[in-house]
Amino acid sequence: MKKFKTSLANDDSKIEYNFECYENTVPIEIGDMYIFFFCGIADVQVCDSEHVKLEINEHNRPLKEDVIDMVYGFWRQCYKIKSTNYVNND
Repeated sequence: MKKFKTSLANDDSKIEYNFECYENTVPIEIGDMYIFFFCGIADVQVCDSEHVKLEINEHNRPLKEDVIDMVYGFWRQCYKIKSTNYVNND
């Protein structure tokens, strides 16, 4: 389990929310809420399709040595949320 506090990119108030998340090896299913980090910025989404499910569960994505792989680190930073005080109003 990972516990942390962070603000979110899509929340203008910059409030820090509490998150308790499973390790990134726990599969994320359609309908699950997950948090991800990209360039140090956190955001929360709901897994809403098979395509997204396949991408966010690729926590062991191999590093491509011959190109700049912009998403290599991104997919290693997706976590299924167990509990949070963040409320998604979308």
